[in-house]
Amino acid sequence: MLALRADPWTPDHGMGFEARLEEPPGRAEPFVETGDWSRPLAPTPAEPAPVWFIDGVRRIDQRLIATDGDRRAYGLFGTFAVGAVRSDGRAVFADDRVERALVLGSGAQHDPVTVRVGEADLVYRSVSEPGDDPDDPLLRLQKLMQAGETELAIRVSDQGGELVLADGRWTSQRPTAGPVVGVVKRWSREYLDPELERLVASLGPGERTPLFGLADPDQPVERYAWYVRLVPLRPLWHDRAGVVRCEIRAGVGLDRAVRIADRVTSLLPGFAGRPTDPRYPQNLTPIAGLEGWLQHRMGHRALVRRAIQTWLTSRGG
Repeated sequence: MLALRADPWTPDHGMGFEARLEEPPGRAEPFVETGDWSRPLAPTPAEPAPVWFIDGVRRIDQRLIATDGDRRAYGLFGTFAVGAVRSDGRAVFADDRVERALVLGSGAQHDPVTVRVGEADLVYRSVSEPGDDPDDPLLRLQKLMQAGETELAIRVSDQGGELVLADGRWTSQRPTAGPVVGVVKRWSREYLDPELERLVASLGPGERTPLFGLADPDQPVERYAWYVRLVPLRPLWHDRAGVVRCEIRAGVGLDRAVRIADRVTSLLPGFAGRPTDPRYPQNLTPIAGLEGWLQHRMGHRALVRRAIQTWLTSRGG
């Protein structure tokens, strides 16, 4: 009989189990930490210590069609913001940056654009994207945001050498003073063979799989990864619900990566998202708070959109 199981994310946010364009094909080496995948690993609780959380948000302020004679290009005015929260008994917003971009596809170029909103001038720097697909400008905006997240995570880590948890994949190979771990909340691909994947379903809160290596095809291992369950699995959920994938660059060395994995695994359940969050439980509570703060910092969506449309109208658009 066919079994049906629910995903805890609200439908407007897709699913916690879904293919994503930012997850390129890769290969996995499962037996880097151990050859025994028969049981979950349950680290001892970590000692209290400061933890940083890094995330970014982005939005489309206005979609565009750019024309030059018979030439047409897709584009957008977009805004993104990246920021950091430091948790040491209580969470404090510590750093943020807001950037705006006019992204034009098909290699089209334009001067920077400044629009007036109240007493503020908002400057959209011009970015030329070679792709000609309608979604290419949005993907480029996403990459700009991700680059900003990586830059901020590295800067924060180098300042104090403290643990940094970055929302999403961690692909940077740059050495940092403190460990930087990417926390991927959406299940995008089954990297492991089915008999090894079965271990994920048996994870309890605060338990992890062994580390496995991730790499591009025909390339050396560049990241170590592991799965962690944040909250108890409910009977109506599918068996990947409440699971995140963590990643760290392989350059830290296997022994250190195992120690960091144990620490992160013991910490994450304490930061699990609240049931009121539409991406509960994988959207960590400090990340959810940071997202709300960054969305506020980007400015009022309707006012910004109106200012862009006023600027377009003044130029006959």
